[in-house]
Amino acid sequence: MSFRLRVFLLTLFVAVVATGATAWISLRLTTQQIDRSQQQATRHIADIAETVRSYGRRHGTWAGVAARVGQLSADNKQRIRLVNLYGQVTVDSDTLAKRTARPVVSPPTLINPRPSLTLAAGANVKTDYGVLDELAQYRRAVVYARCLTEDGGEPPTVTPDAYGIPLPSGGTPKDGSPCSTQAADAQEVAAADDQTAVTGCRAAADHSACLVQAFGNQAETFAPEPLQLYLGAVDDDPLSVLARPTMAAIGAVLVLSVIGTAFVARHMSRPLRSLTAASRRLADGHLDTRVKSTGRDEVGELSRSFNRMAEALEGAELAQRRLLAGVAHELRTPMSNVLGYLEALQDGVVPASRELFGSLHEEVLLQRRILDDLQDLTLAEAGHLAYRRTDFDLAELVEVSRVAHLAVAEHGRVRLTAEAAGPLPVHGDQDRLRQVLGNLVTNALRYTDPGGAVVLRAFPLPGHAVVEVRDTGCGIAPEDLPFVFQRFWRADPARDRETGGSGLGLTIARQIVLDHDGTIDVTSTEGEGSVFRVTFPLTRRYASP
Repeated sequence: MSFRLRVFLLTLFVAVVATGATAWISLRLTTQQIDRSQQQATRHIADIAETVRSYGRRHGTWAGVAARVGQLSADNKQRIRLVNLYGQVTVDSDTLAKRTARPVVSPPTLINPRPSLTLAAGANVKTDYGVLDELAQYRRAVVYARCLTEDGGEPPTVTPDAYGIPLPSGGTPKDGSPCSTQAADAQEVAAADDQTAVTGCRAAADHSACLVQAFGNQAETFAPEPLQLYLGAVDDDPLSVLARPTMAAIGAVLVLSVIGTAFVARHMSRPLRSLTAASRRLADGHLDTRVKSTGRDEVGELSRSFNRMAEALEGAELAQRRLLAGVAHELRTPMSNVLGYLEALQDGVVPASRELFGSLHEEVLLQRRILDDLQDLTLAEAGHLAYRRTDFDLAELVEVSRVAHLAVAEHGRVRLTAEAAGPLPVHGDQDRLRQVLGNLVTNALRYTDPGGAVVLRAFPLPGHAVVEVRDTGCGIAPEDLPFVFQRFWRADPARDRETGGSGLGLTIARQIVLDHDGTIDVTSTEGEGSVFRVTFPLTRRYASP
């Protein structure tokens, strides 16, 4: 079975199972949620009713109650509907939410914001002036609160008094404001009617009941009307509501899954087939093989990784060829010199002398130095170069390097100085790091003309120790800077190996620095000099925070 077919079948199976499971879970959870919503529809009726009733009593009107109902609906996650006794809708949370109003589910709960007069047991009910005054205060409070609400203000909080009538704690303000004036005018207009209704109870058999009835009749003329509260909504049976859409959705998802699976299988198998063919060509030795990289998914990343691997292999192959060519070139010249002298000695063309043997000895030492450098470089790049790591002061190592090369500097009439802000404790192989500094100082002295200067600087940075080797030599051209640390590269190709070195020193130095978790870089201005900077991590107990 091909990979493409396996991907297709696997994706299709996952899509079918996922679709079925999703549909079943969705149907079950939706049904449970609807049942739970219907069960919770009748909860908190008392709290919601009391909140709405308190609004009517405090504001003296139902104007602005929509905002309070919307907040209650959001807080309790309930559909709330308020209807007056004549069936007219005052506010509906469905309408506030800009949805079609649904039928209600709960029986109505009456919300009557009008208070009922409460007379204390044993009170002298024949004295009706207290009731009349209570009615006057209540009218003024309602008209005042309604006026403030309509003007966008917030009426004062009300509390039941001894008669059970909700009145402002400090009484209705008489501050000469428009609302205060309107309340006073309303009471003045209705004062005669109130007195007629209250005093008419003096001849009643049940004087107390008559006063309570008279108070209620008068309150109906100005207090907010009673409302009926409905909570929740009745929807269709969830199974019938969800069955057809769910089945349609399942069918659509299945069709899309089949189409999508076929596309995914084809889309995935195409680059994989290309990668397979490319890997075979790469294994056959065609290192220039590349694949087309498209997309940012895993397959695209795999294609880019393959191209990077192929480039690395091609680069390694090219580097190996260059290395072999460089080694052959570096060894050919001294070997030719030694062979020529030996043949001349054998043929008697050149007489044997101490100077000749000394020259041959120098040529052999040069070959030995090149081979030693190659061995160090091979071990370093393979990670097998042995290190004996200890804690030491990098500032002292800089001074040791200066002293070691002072004679060569004086012979070349170059001023060699060192500046160290020590101590700079680092952890590493002191001999190998001295080899690094030696290579840098040797190069600096080699390319600095008489009268110039070479400066060694050691100073700390946060968490690191830095060593700079700065010279006033000929500098390095900008186009040559990227090749400074490559094998057998020299700034001046005209120099021979006796004056120009083996061309491996900087490469070995870079690898040693990298093995010590450090960095090495170079900046140079042609004609002015170069600066090689090496950075090492300080030991933990000395590192700056």
